[in-house]
Amino acid sequence: MKLILTYMLSCLTATLLLTSCYEEPDLFEDLLVSNGKVAQIAVVWLGDSKVYNAAGVLQTTTTVDSLSTVNVNIEYTSEVAVKEFKIYSAPTASGSQALLATVPAGAQKYDAELRNYVMKVPITAPKGKNITSVIFAEVIAENALASSRKSATLKTKP
Repeated sequence: MKLILTYMLSCLTATLLLTSCYEEPDLFEDLLVSNGKVAQIAVVWLGDSKVYNAAGVLQTTTTVDSLSTVNVNIEYTSEVAVKEFKIYSAPTASGSQALLATVPAGAQKYDAELRNYVMKVPITAPKGKNITSVIFAEVIAENALASSRKSATLKTKP
């Protein structure tokens, strides 16, 4: 009996020692690597005031006169300081993007109702009639990380 009890205790001890050294691989480790915090753009809209359709959805397409000045409004949140804002233009949503403006931070305002910061960047509409441009906005944080780009569509009048 004593021999069986000793044998069982030694097996249990060996099992505990072996399992205590085993470390389970973390399957999500590579997916959850963070390089730092970035600003998050809630919405980008064009013009001086927001326009909603009958269903209450914000309209991100605006039609203006050729070569007129249009405000690109960027609503964003950020837990880190913002360095600058960049505005790009492309003929289509998947077309090559050209940099239109780079504006240093400092003119953005906090809107307590929206609980977002709002930055207005003036741009000039393209020259010509019936021209459509997709305007992209990006927020660059002090840690040099960029937000994902959000877009709005700008059209010139026929």
